[in-house]
Amino acid sequence: MEKRRYAVRLAYEGGAFRGFQRQPGMTTVQGCLEAAFTHIGVQVRLEPAARTDAGVHAIDQVVTFTARAALEPAALRAAINTHTPPALLCLDAARVPPAFHARASARSRTYVYLVGWPAPAELAGYAWSLPDARAFPDLLVQRVDLARAADALARIPGEHDFGGFARPGEQTARRREDARATVRTLLRAEVVPAVGAPLAAFVLEGHGFLRAMIRNVVGAVVAAAVGVTSPERVSAILGAPGERYRGVRAPGWGLTLARVAYAEPLFTG
Repeated sequence: MEKRRYAVRLAYEGGAFRGFQRQPGMTTVQGCLEAAFTHIGVQVRLEPAARTDAGVHAIDQVVTFTARAALEPAALRAAINTHTPPALLCLDAARVPPAFHARASARSRTYVYLVGWPAPAELAGYAWSLPDARAFPDLLVQRVDLARAADALARIPGEHDFGGFARPGEQTARRREDARATVRTLLRAEVVPAVGAPLAAFVLEGHGFLRAMIRNVVGAVVAAAVGVTSPERVSAILGAPGERYRGVRAPGWGLTLARVAYAEPLFTG
């Protein structure tokens, strides 16, 4: 029987989930999607473009899977939305070529991290709001110096060993056998200030990212921007990929997976 390949594009509010990947006894994006497919009568193995952490949002997550059933894309989208919680929305569905894979076929992923000093009330749960006594206990007034933030971010683009910004675990352990296991290429790293509000977006685009890498990068950049460290600290961490990151990790709720780019458009909507 013919096997068919499909892709779905998702948006979700990260605060409702303990990340994308299935975890026993916890509400995850993967778990909710698999439950929806069970209601539809299809058993699938999900392949996400990115495994977002707990609290991280998405407006352009792409997931592929193989199914024997002939699924009409519009009906598939509607069925998923019928059987998933309000915090998870299927935006599009499409049939894709047999070799297409949401992660392996991606050209780049773009994440946006919002920081406010303080963030507007309507962005609660979507932006890191300063002052933050947990992250910077000795600073009563925390204003982000965007020039220092831009200086720190300018050190990030290009190919680097980001092991010093990664969460210790399986990825960093691979460095023992493969010296390039934690090497990644960032295509863009910039700060975009809001107009009329004490708010900025930190935009990072790359081919791929290590676990917690973006949150640690943003934490280091913000630490430089509020004067706790210097922009040069980012270069120092990049220069010591075998050392464990000991700086501030930005909270998950400020981060959004904003775009996954492919060679050709997947969806017509």
